[in-house]
Amino acid sequence: MAYTEWGGVEDVARYAERRYRHWDQRWLDRREQAMVRRLFEAFDLRGEILDVPVGYGRFQPLLSRFGEVDAVDFSPHVVAYQQERYGLARYSVTGRAENLPFADNSYDVVFSFRLLQHVHHPEERVAMFAEFGRVSRQWVLASMYMVSPVHQLQRRLFNAKARITMISRRQLQAECYTAGLELVKLGSVLPGLHAHRIGLFRVAAPEFLAQSLAH
Repeated sequence: MAYTEWGGVEDVARYAERRYRHWDQRWLDRREQAMVRRLFEAFDLRGEILDVPVGYGRFQPLLSRFGEVDAVDFSPHVVAYQQERYGLARYSVTGRAENLPFADNSYDVVFSFRLLQHVHHPEERVAMFAEFGRVSRQWVLASMYMVSPVHQLQRRLFNAKARITMISRRQLQAECYTAGLELVKLGSVLPGLHAHRIGLFRVAAPEFLAQSLAH
């Protein structure tokens, strides 16, 4: 995966200021935040939480309501910005999602938001899912883009420049099973309109994986 290089903390600050500036993006942000909150509440997701990649820290205030949060991101400039803006993370370190600098079973919840749609090869997504499962004691909450004809048309009409990968539900399940995760809950941020999905996964017991692969 090609990671985004930032020129400095100032670049991150400018991005953070404009990313959710328009009304439609603010609406989308509220929807995403509400869905994540409901999942944490419904499944009692609490304890030690890893936010990867932390980005500019958008979810730090919400996540910190449910436990101690550690932050990791590829860019030291991003890590520095979210520390300065929020200061909520217990630890903030640099690292890659496919090679996290933490021991096995370090966290109760691994949270990964708006990363996987930028991962274009299945084997790379599987590696990230597996790494999330390795450092998690039980839960992984991650978002991804899934096949949406309306959203695909919208991107073509507005000539969206960022490359986005959308996957099918069957592909998602196959990849998470390969990585040792069980899909527990999957929801759409804007049903019928937007490709963004939020999934809750459980680190799977060996007997579950054996049964799933048998079918």
